[in-house]
Amino acid sequence: MKRKARMTALLASKAAAQPVPGWTFDPDRMIRIPDCHSIIEVLRHIKHGGPEWAHRNVAMCFPGPSNAWALVYSLQNDSAPYFDFMYTHKEPPQEALSALLAKYPQCTVIDWSLGRLACIRAQGVNVETLAEIIRDVAEAAWDERVTVIDASYEKMGRA
Repeated sequence: MKRKARMTALLASKAAAQPVPGWTFDPDRMIRIPDCHSIIEVLRHIKHGGPEWAHRNVAMCFPGPSNAWALVYSLQNDSAPYFDFMYTHKEPPQEALSALLAKYPQCTVIDWSLGRLACIRAQGVNVETLAEIIRDVAEAAWDERVTVIDASYEKMGRA
């Protein structure tokens, strides 16, 4: 129960401070992750990069026409990873992404904000499957085929 309350508070604070579509790298807040240019490279770096990654939020920017982004939270010891992503559709993501959610039944939309963002939890997936899910979200939500990304991180505050 404590974890759910923490996640709800984190999502609420992120939603309030979440970048709007067209978000760009902010060097005063974010630190670039060198040599990680694909979704799978970034997720492996987070998962296997050491204990400091348990306290970092990682932003993946997709430099295509949509200038989209996804924000991945800690993957350390987490059996249900979750991520926010730019969501500009008017209909609920459960409708707009219904084919994706049917393809990945372990995924659940846990939160969304009209025209700003959505959050998906992927119960029991490994980093390879999570990378596929994020890649498929990019195609479904932004109509983009992801080849290269730009990744950066910020440290989360500790209570």
